[in-house]
Amino acid sequence: MKTKDIWQWLGPLARNWGAEEELQAQLPVLHWASTGLSHLARPLYVDRGVLHLVVESHVIAGELNLLKGRVLARLEEVAPGSRVVDLRFQVRARGAPRREIAVPPPTADELRVARDGLPGGLPPTLAEVCARLLAWARARDRAILAAGGWRCPGCGVAVVQAENSCPGCGIEGPPPHR
Repeated sequence: MKTKDIWQWLGPLARNWGAEEELQAQLPVLHWASTGLSHLARPLYVDRGVLHLVVESHVIAGELNLLKGRVLARLEEVAPGSRVVDLRFQVRARGAPRREIAVPPPTADELRVARDGLPGGLPPTLAEVCARLLAWARARDRAILAAGGWRCPGCGVAVVQAENSCPGCGIEGPPPHR
């Protein structure tokens, strides 16, 4: 999907929910690929003018830190008005390929519980899509936890056992059981 296609529906949705300013702050994440550095770093999010990036090694983090001025200038070119003033790096080395975890489809009861948990006033089609997404996400979390994963105490994401830290917020997981 192209960025322009996203804005056709995401922009009005953000305005309706009063989140347009926060969405604008995250523009550098959407435009990161245009910097030409996506092979070195993956964007996570922007928080108070700081773009958080994932890199595979401390060497890459150090090099990008040395080139921070150029990177920020390039980011301003591809995402004008982004107001990113700093970069933060999280080092996450790639490990062995992960084993697949089978996720059973949500049951009718799980879909009903997901529907009941949504706020009222949503258009019926949107409510149904959100309920299905929520039910599948909960089924995925249950499958990960059943396969030995752990729940991040910071953001609540279910993380596979092979990960030492949460991919979303970087909080370290519990020590492995021996």
